[in-house]
Parts: sequence; C-alpha cells; structure tokens
Amino acid sequence: MNIGLLEALDQLEEEKGISKEEVIPILEKALVSAYRKNFGSSKNVEVVIDRNTGNIKVYQLLEVVENVEDSTTQISLEEAKKLDPTAEIGSIIKKELDVKNFGRIAAQTAKQVLIQRIRELEKEKQFEKYSELKGTVTTAEVIRVTSDWADIRIGKLETRLPKKEWIPGEEIKPGDLVKVYIIDVVKTTKGPKILVSRRVPEFVIGLMKLEIPEIENGIVEIKAIAREPGVRTKVAVTSNNPNVDPIGACIGEGGSRIAAILRELKGEKLDVLKWSDDPKQLIANALAPATVIEVEILDKENRAARVLVPPTQLSLAIGKGGQNARLAAKLTGWKIDIKPIMNL
Repeated sequence: MNIGLLEALDQLEEEKGISKEEVIPILEKALVSAYRKNFGSSKNVEVVIDRNTGNIKVYQLLEVVENVEDSTTQISLEEAKKLDPTAEIGSIIKKELDVKNFGRIAAQTAKQVLIQRIRELEKEKQFEKYSELKGTVTTAEVIRVTSDWADIRIGKLETRLPKKEWIPGEEIKPGDLVKVYIIDVVKTTKGPKILVSRRVPEFVIGLMKLEIPEIENGIVEIKAIAREPGVRTKVAVTSNNPNVDPIGACIGEGGSRIAAILRELKGEKLDVLKWSDDPKQLIANALAPATVIEVEILDKENRAARVLVPPTQLSLAIGKGGQNARLAAKLTGWKIDIKPIMNL
C-alpha cells in the first residue's frame, strides 16, 4: 500500500526543514493505533513504512509456541517455518496482513499526524530559536499600545511589554522600535512565550554589551550594578587588560558609546565608575559625581562606613531624595553615613 507518503515527506523536509527520519517512526506508531482501532485491538501488530518506496506494510506479531491457545498472538512452529525457516519456539514471527481496506484510514491518519507534528516541531524550533535570546537585549517593534501594556513583535513572535516593565515616565507608541531585555522564554500550548522588561538592571547591562565590544568580549567586566529605573543607574567596571581603561571604553570616543545607551534609557542618568576591591575606594567611587574627602570603616563585619565630604558636596553626595547615596549603598553593599567635614 502506498499513499504518496514519500512525496509529502520530501516536500515537508524542503519547506519546513522537518526530516523524514523524524516523522516516519511517529507515523508508524500512529498507524498501529489506527489499525487496532479499526481492525481489532486484540492483534499485536507492527506497521513498517519502506524508507525508499513509501510502501506501508502491516504485520501481525506472533509468538512461536508448541500449542496455540490464542491465534491472534500465537503461531505453531509448523506454520511459523512456512513464513520463516529459521523460526523456533519462543521467537516472534511477522505475518503480513492484507491491508487493502486500510488505505483510506492510513491516509487520513498520516495527514493528521503530519499536521500535528508540523505544529509541534515548529513550536519546538521556535522555542529553541528564541531560547537563545534569554538573558540578552534585542530590538522589538511596537504593534499596539494600551493603558496596561504594549504589544510588541520580536522576530515572528508577538508578546507583551507590561506597563510595569516600562522605564517610568517613558512614552511608547505604535511603530516604535524599542530594545527589551529577554527575562525568559517559556513553553506554552500555543508556542513559546517571551517575557520582557526595560526596568531590570540587566537591561542596562545588555545595552552596554551591545554598544561596548570590550564588555561583550570580556576585556571590560561589569562587577556591580544598582538601578532606579527612569532616575539613575550606577555601574562599576574593571578591566582585565592593563592597557584598556574601563571607563574610557564605556564612554567611547567623544562620548559616542555612552550617548547611544542614554538615548535608549530615555533620560535616565548613568554613572560608570571604576571597581575596586578596597571598600574605601569603591565607596568613594560609587558616590560620584560627588567629591569624597575620606571614607572611614566603622564596622567591617556589618559593613558600615562614614563618608566625609566638603559641605558644598553634601547635597550632591546624597542626591535628590537620597537617590545617589541609596544607589551607592546598593552598589557597594555597605551602609553609608555621609557627613560634611566641617561638622566633625
């Protein structure tokens, strides 16, 4: 029996990239179920699709026994040897069945299986493709915007950028191209679902990787980050090459690299500072753009420090609403008490 399977499978491989070797075993199992359903479930059968011709053969699997008690599952040695001269007690013999009435059912079953498998494999391939984007920043097209979210398209997949994952205060309009951080890619019955954000600190890291080759290739390393979305982000960087200035690499010639990142951050400030293993130096660096006179370690175990600044630098060190000091504390992991030097 041949239902034009090979032609269909060849076309499938060419158009969808789904190989015959993937599909044929699934088809054989489906045809076994279809045969049992339509021609008696008591028979133990096997369906074989010839890989070269596409011919379908159905075999009844029979155990060779001395005394036949069930003719649907057993065969005598005498009868078995007619089918296979090497047969012996205990072996399994394949007896080909007449399947002339099975053609239509086989064709319907094959069609259903192929359609289902195409859907499954397309979802799997999509999932594999988009899973590679997890943990990166990519460009998305804005399709429509509601009061609660923006529908966006990444490649061929649509997803939602919830309002709570926008940069506070930013405006997003249909037709905009925006960069988003891929938090995760999850499997669903409808296919892969992409979870995205523009608020998480990793979004800034991803933007820096895109614009700064030295970060992407590991020459410059981001050691710590603290972010208040829409307001300010502080990033501590170090260089693994003594000939490369980490701050200069991040700023770029004429500020070109940092400018590209700031455009995507929609007015959010970005402080790039030098990492130090010395907590005093790190704390002083983290309070930039304020000038620090001295850092005193008050309690090393509880990571508490006092910072002395000129009176004119106090408000800058603390920042609007305490934002600069708060981000410096978050970046360094130290509790920071800022004092003007004249008061001590």
